[in-house]
Amino acid sequence: MLLALLPLTALAAAPEVGVSIEPLIAVDMQRDGTEDHTEAWTWIRAQASQRTEAGRWFLAVQADHNMRFGEDSEGIWSMRVGESGWAGSVGPAYTRVGVLIERWGKLDLLPTLSIMNPADLRAGPLSTVEAAQVPVPMATVQVGSDTLRMELSYAPFPEGDRVKLVGSDWSLVRPGMLEEALKEVPQYSGADNPLLAEPIANLAAALSTLDARTQRGLTSALEESGQPESFGLRGNVGARLEWEGPGIDAALMGANIQSPIPETQLAPAYRSILADKALPSLDQLTALTTEDPLTTAWPRTWVAGAELSTLVGPFGLRAEGVWWSDRVVQQTWLRSTTVPSTAAGFGIDYAQGSTFFLAMEARWTHHLDDIADPFLTRQDVVEAGLIARVSLANERLQINAASIGNWTYRSWLARPEIRYVVDDALSLGVGAVIIGAEAEAPADLQSTLSHSSGPLSLLQDNDAVFVTMRWTQ
Repeated sequence: MLLALLPLTALAAAPEVGVSIEPLIAVDMQRDGTEDHTEAWTWIRAQASQRTEAGRWFLAVQADHNMRFGEDSEGIWSMRVGESGWAGSVGPAYTRVGVLIERWGKLDLLPTLSIMNPADLRAGPLSTVEAAQVPVPMATVQVGSDTLRMELSYAPFPEGDRVKLVGSDWSLVRPGMLEEALKEVPQYSGADNPLLAEPIANLAAALSTLDARTQRGLTSALEESGQPESFGLRGNVGARLEWEGPGIDAALMGANIQSPIPETQLAPAYRSILADKALPSLDQLTALTTEDPLTTAWPRTWVAGAELSTLVGPFGLRAEGVWWSDRVVQQTWLRSTTVPSTAAGFGIDYAQGSTFFLAMEARWTHHLDDIADPFLTRQDVVEAGLIARVSLANERLQINAASIGNWTYRSWLARPEIRYVVDDALSLGVGAVIIGAEAEAPADLQSTLSHSSGPLSLLQDNDAVFVTMRWTQ
């Protein structure tokens, strides 16, 4: 067998290997008593690839380390396979198989068609571009010509978006909120009932003193609750028809996928406890104990979309649109529902060599059915984004800026950064994350779960300055 492989090895190109390490330290400029005052992220990526006579193999490992310092200090290490696999021709078809990222859509800041891979939202706007999407097991088969191509994709084990529900400055429930809510339970109406008082006090004390690792374990179980078993039979499947002509690139696509976020339902009795801060009477206890507090499902949806990019003089024009048959939308008090939805986005960019780049994007999201008590969304949401890059001093000094504005909720986020390129391997940066919103940020668990404004207003106390380094080899 080794002798049979010798000709293939002789014809193979030399392997290409590389590693990148990107640490970032952010200091909160609007810290209150419960928020983390300092957050550190380190993203590590090692990769290798090689072209052979039969195709190309590629391998990557991604890791990240997160440290948060506040009332509680936490250190979290995570590692997973990066984009890895094999790509090459099998008969008339070009095939990729492995742990992949399927890149659909033309927009960067405000995508509508990025549906085949889950998003990694744990670091919020501090995240690197490379860490924004999570590669998953997938196979793609493409047939056609340079002008017209058809591609089928299948991801057998769907995953949800990587988010933190509790305990991070970028999570729904901010640091300290859950602990403060638990401390209040003994003061709820009805808590003086002799059958409830002592168990409630003991439970509140036990939960409020849990160490950070145990709390993360409990919330991780909640985030993954209800996920279908990984049998490989109900995976995400997508099809894409792409046409590429002189100066224009267009595609139509369709898919049947599992929702990247769960559909949750908090039982009405438990919702009343949280909203009214009142515990049930004795005759209601039996009904309360026989009802599941929180049910979670991961429904499937049909998706259809289209994308287009072209050049008009010095300007690049990009557009994309999408329709969902059953998109999960959030409602107040940990409820959600599914509705048919559409979204359309448009982008325009201008570049002047490698020294100047400017791009503007806009997106309109429309839910086709009414949503009762919507949470972090509305019937129509209009957003705009801006990306600018300027290179000076023979491209050693780089000024980057990205911003997103939500017109519907009168809120915005800006991330300016100045980076100095020391050499081909090392660069250093300093920047900031600045968030503004018309609505006030919620101060406790109850006001968070019933928040009537947009997602940026939840995060507006997270203004931070950061320093970062990027080393590649």
